[in-house]
Amino acid sequence: DMESEVDLCLLNDSIKKLNKREYTIMKLRFGLNNSKSFTQKEVADMLGISQSYISRLEKKILNRLKKEINKAV
Repeated sequence: DMESEVDLCLLNDSIKKLNKREYTIMKLRFGLNNSKSFTQKEVADMLGISQSYISRLEKKILNRLKKEINKAV
């Protein structure tokens, strides 16, 4: 429906504002652009950082996306 399309557009616009590392984390974690999704541990291993750090980054990124979307509506 129309509301879902608007939500998707807002999300895509917000994702475009992420830096390369943040985008990579979101892409790997949530399978953006029809890619495979991975666990926090798998993403951490791929990027050579700890799972707890991925968890903190993910939370920070999701909060930022939420703020961007709320600002737009």
